[in-house]
Amino acid sequence: MRKFLIWLMAFILCLGVYYIYFKTEWVQIKSIEYNENANIDLYEIQRYSGVAIGDRYFQTPIKDALEGLSHHPYVLSVSGSKVFPNKVVFELTYRHHFMNVQYAGITLSLDDTLTVLKVLDAPAEGYTITGFEFDSFTTGDTIRVPKKYVLENIVLLIKLMEASHLNEGSSISYKNDHILVHIGDMVGKFGNGDRIQERFNAFVNIYETLLLEDVTFGVIDVSTDGLPAYRPFGD
Repeated sequence: MRKFLIWLMAFILCLGVYYIYFKTEWVQIKSIEYNENANIDLYEIQRYSGVAIGDRYFQTPIKDALEGLSHHPYVLSVSGSKVFPNKVVFELTYRHHFMNVQYAGITLSLDDTLTVLKVLDAPAEGYTITGFEFDSFTTGDTIRVPKKYVLENIVLLIKLMEASHLNEGSSISYKNDHILVHIGDMVGKFGNGDRIQERFNAFVNIYETLLLEDVTFGVIDVSTDGLPAYRPFGD
């Protein structure tokens, strides 16, 4: 009799677990929490993670969800966990738009690691680099270009410009294998951008000297390893 009761209790317990697990909403995902960002919404969180409201808690593999989210173009890194009985929490570190690259009618948003974040209808805020050719791209991957080191130097130049008093109203382009900074009618010629800090300092010194003489047009050439040159009528 005692053995029968033990088996009966075990059966009832298993039946209860089965009912809770498969028949009730108590252990279904009811909440997906994440730190919000303008470039990713709940729909994309669910699409990339594979986790959806209504999924069974115990059948939701958090490792797979994190792996999926890591492939979102705007996600730099992600961690997360399930919170019993019905919640999933993600903590995301986001990539941020840094500059636009525009070529052949296509405008791309890139972060400062040259990861393609998005194809844009129009340039977003910040610098727009024109004249830099690219053949192919995939959002979430580093842009594929023949001269990646030049684009890396442009990133450094932008950071220098943004930290300086020359940032307002300036623009950057790439033409004939030269990085060009445009400030009104003044153009800074930086070559391929190697030793960019040194070349930027030389450019600023000449630019400020010319301003003292009310000269606001021409070309400041700091592209060579020799002395920088100023040409009032360009090349």
